[in-house]
Amino acid sequence: MAKKNEFAPCQLLEHEDGTFSLLFTDFDTTADTFEELDQEGGGYGWHGVVDALVRMRAPKLKKKLSYDPEASMFVALSKDKDALRQVAELIASAVADPELLKEAITKADPDLMD
Repeated sequence: MAKKNEFAPCQLLEHEDGTFSLLFTDFDTTADTFEELDQEGGGYGWHGVVDALVRMRAPKLKKKLSYDPEASMFVALSKDKDALRQVAELIASAVADPELLKEAITKADPDLMD
């Protein structure tokens, strides 16, 4: 039996130096919500969303995270695997709940959305 990915819909990578990267690339399911608010739902858009979600729901994580988004991928970095698990849960919540996603988009820092 396959092991459940506890970081879904994201993937977790562990690096040799003990740091972790959380990757999210499945933008198709939320594209309509971003378009409805005149935003792009790629890696940069999700950077803004995740930053807003952390501020809204898990502000203590902020100091444990850094970000390295690209157009085709959102990436969060941390030495704290559990912090990235919590970010993955925030992303999963926003993917499953369009109203939460809309709230995060509207509260996102516009400079992070480009």
